[in-house]
Amino acid sequence: KNPFGDPGSDIRFADRENPRLKMGVFGVRFRPDTHQLEALSGWSQYGQTFDEWGHHFTITNNSNGRHEVIAARYLRRNPELLLSTSIQDVSTADNNKVFPITRNPRFEILTDVGTLTSSCSITLPYLGGAFPAPFRRVGCMAEPAHNMVHCDNWSDAGATYSARRLQEGAEFLASTDAWFRPVNMYIGPDGALYLIDYYRNFIEHPEWMAAETYHSKSLYNGQDRGRIYRIIPNRQPSLPLPKNLRLGQSSDAELVQRLADPNIWWRRTAQRLLVERHHDVSQLLVQLFDGSQSPLGRVHALWTLDGLGKLDGSMLKKALDDPEPGVRENAIRLAEPRLQSDPELAEKLLKLTDDSDPKVRFQLLCTLGFLESAQAKAAEEKILAENSEDPWMQVTALSAPSARASGYFVWAASQFGDKRTKGHEGFFEQVCAVIGMRGRREEIRRLVATVASSRQAGSEWWCGASLNGLAHGVRAKGAPAISVLKANREQLLEMFESRPPAVRRASLQLLAVVGLPSSSSTAQALKRAEATARDRQAEASRRADAVGLLALANSSSQRGLFEQLIDPREPDELQIAALRAMSSGGASDAGHSILAKWREMSPQVRSEATRALLRWGSDGTRLLLDAVKNGDVQTWQLDPYKPRLFMDRDPKVREKARALFEESPAQRQKVLKDYQAALNMHGNPARGRDVFKRTCSKCHALDGVGTAVGPNLGTVRNHPSSALLLDILTPSRSIEQGYETYVVDLSSGEIVDGVMAAHTPATVTLRQEQGKEMVISRQDIQRMYVSNVSMMPNALEKEINVRQMADLLTFLKAVR
Repeated sequence: KNPFGDPGSDIRFADRENPRLKMGVFGVRFRPDTHQLEALSGWSQYGQTFDEWGHHFTITNNSNGRHEVIAARYLRRNPELLLSTSIQDVSTADNNKVFPITRNPRFEILTDVGTLTSSCSITLPYLGGAFPAPFRRVGCMAEPAHNMVHCDNWSDAGATYSARRLQEGAEFLASTDAWFRPVNMYIGPDGALYLIDYYRNFIEHPEWMAAETYHSKSLYNGQDRGRIYRIIPNRQPSLPLPKNLRLGQSSDAELVQRLADPNIWWRRTAQRLLVERHHDVSQLLVQLFDGSQSPLGRVHALWTLDGLGKLDGSMLKKALDDPEPGVRENAIRLAEPRLQSDPELAEKLLKLTDDSDPKVRFQLLCTLGFLESAQAKAAEEKILAENSEDPWMQVTALSAPSARASGYFVWAASQFGDKRTKGHEGFFEQVCAVIGMRGRREEIRRLVATVASSRQAGSEWWCGASLNGLAHGVRAKGAPAISVLKANREQLLEMFESRPPAVRRASLQLLAVVGLPSSSSTAQALKRAEATARDRQAEASRRADAVGLLALANSSSQRGLFEQLIDPREPDELQIAALRAMSSGGASDAGHSILAKWREMSPQVRSEATRALLRWGSDGTRLLLDAVKNGDVQTWQLDPYKPRLFMDRDPKVREKARALFEESPAQRQKVLKDYQAALNMHGNPARGRDVFKRTCSKCHALDGVGTAVGPNLGTVRNHPSSALLLDILTPSRSIEQGYETYVVDLSSGEIVDGVMAAHTPATVTLRQEQGKEMVISRQDIQRMYVSNVSMMPNALEKEINVRQMADLLTFLKAVR
């Protein structure tokens, strides 16, 4: 039983059993008057908001704010789109820095001193109409752990947004009082910003507190206190306090006029009351739309008409010509359910293809995905061609029904084939992944034939990207798509042998999915591959690919060659390929051969050897654990794999792993005591940087070194050295939310793990060492669970001595 909450249940209305939504990680919206329930494409931790045009923003504890760019209804059109996320995080390392002014601050063990760690209650933008004009694009978020409110200037960035600090080196609001805990904000009817101060001594979740705090009597200090602050602008006429608010007693005409009020509180409240009353005020709303100088009044008039069921095509056609981009964008959205029954409205929509505003074009591209006409498809292609470097435009185009993917591929080859960019390369991968997920014979045949016949100079980049995407999609789809692709094996083998490296490696990926053809050409190709693998004058990458091809033959006759290549005199890339080749055989004998060479392996090769043994399931895992018990493998060398070992589905493996790896508290305390000496040494930051690069950079980034898999280290310079030492030597003591290790059992039998990078209704994305991301179709998941062990190694003292620890701590605190 979870002591901190329940696992949740289906979401439904209290007065009826249906409709129901499965409890999940995504947000939910509902209409109480029509009993509609709908899952969103994103999620939030505490707080969410909308801007004046209806864009949805969420927040997580360590972010400045996130934009839910593409709605779930568009993604549901194409379940074959393997999208890792629908959210744009506007946070940057610089934006995450905070500047508290608290006197005698206190922080619990998981609080990142100097960086956002408890962001909540996003208010974006300020819509009260009473603050100075620059605040109309300012987003605020409460930060209770640091006793402050942080604000950013938000600006348009294509289909989404970017943010930068409102004030350099200072916060919008900060307190010297360590009990000041801002947790929520609202705009009032007077235009003031109302701030709720929880006013408590401790605010952290119980599972992240130090034990002495959790068991102390002071845990509930402040539960009888709390404040509400009213924030108003300086040097302006004072805002009168709201009195005798009786908006519910206003007439319909008065409420309609309130729809154009500068203050969002009046606009939203008036709209809600009008829809709840359900009186026929359509004439008044049409008059407001036609006569109002306020774009916000016009957009509220449209949505109120829609809420009353009175919005018609003639109004929408006028709105599509509105001078305000936000009104045009909303008119497109409102037109969606009417397009099939109103051809003139659909035709009017197409005239916005060249709209000057990127968000209008983005919304148009979203909406055109519901239309099947040739004109609509031409408009989609034009918008995509002119905005091809915007990844959200790509996602939106591909969210259209998946049958369009094959046409998009042909179109992209003609449009982008001679223009290599990062965006174009990404589009080829994504569109071909959709084709692979569809698994249609003719579409796959046409794709492979197009790549096979494209041999002009400069075509290898998009040919390789296309095959990589196809491999991703086919692998995610599984047996139906694999069966279809088998007809193309001869072409793939020919491309492996004759094409440049990008196409060769992508062809190998596909052959690994579907297998080698049974033909004389395969036998000849394998002979040539063996010669290449043995040739020390050949490029390491070509030799590694040759080994990869030999592995697909699954022949025991090559075992000797693979063992030969696991040699410290050979390049790491080649040794890793040989280990992967060996892992396709049985564990009983090959595992012993791998372990016999363990001490000769570099760290990178040793990591692959570990993965090879684990891929063999319980047999390989037991061999590995036996080697640990016998002293042939050091426990610290397997630290990154402890989450998987401790959660293995075989209870005997779990028991054995825990017996070998778990140490007593006394042992860990001795390590901590031994390393206290590092705190009193004068460290060298240059040497510390080298230590960081060697031991930490696979999962952390700092000062231009490494990959950000684990928590942001940009502001750890503010942590006491003693706290840093504790975190380094006891990483599983507390695992920061958002960086837990997820272990996933795949239907193929493979077990993978990593930090949850993103998730959508169709996929889960795990981020692993060195920033590698694995996108997993939810259909391929048998079981997924969180480990209570950190991915960070638990025995870094085996790799970092006391002197090196002093250098590392100095480096961590010196970086600016």
